[in-house]
Parts: sequence; structure tokens; C-alpha cells
Amino acid sequence: MTQITKLSKRELEILKLIGLGLNSREVAKHLYLSNDTVRTHRKRILRKTGAKNMLTVVLLAVQSQMIHIELAA
Repeated sequence: MTQITKLSKRELEILKLIGLGLNSREVAKHLYLSNDTVRTHRKRILRKTGAKNMLTVVLLAVQSQMIHIELAA
């Protein structure tokens, strides 16, 4: 069992946007949050999952079907 299930709804929302290629500043703007808030969420995501980087977390979340990412062709 992965630690992805421990993520909050907001953390999953942020993770999905990161998976779509948005950086912290873009995520903050999209969700009407401060950059510091997004950075805090990113740190919590890494801590909760034990992952070394966000790419690993995005891949785990997609594989476990916690998030779905549709990329335009």
C-alpha cells in the first residue's frame, strides 16, 4: 500500500496540477493560494509519501488511480 492514500483532497489537487506541468507559482495562481502555501503543501506531500521528488509522487498517484491526468495531443 502506498502512502498516497494519506494525502488530503487539496494535496491531491495540487499534485494533479504539478502532474500537468505547472510550477508552484502557477499552481498558486490557479488555486488562488500564496506561493508559500503551495510550497508547504509540496513539502507535506513529500513527507507523507516518503518520496524524494514530486515526479515520483505523481507517478505513484497515477498508478494507484488517486489522480487522473489527461494530456492534450
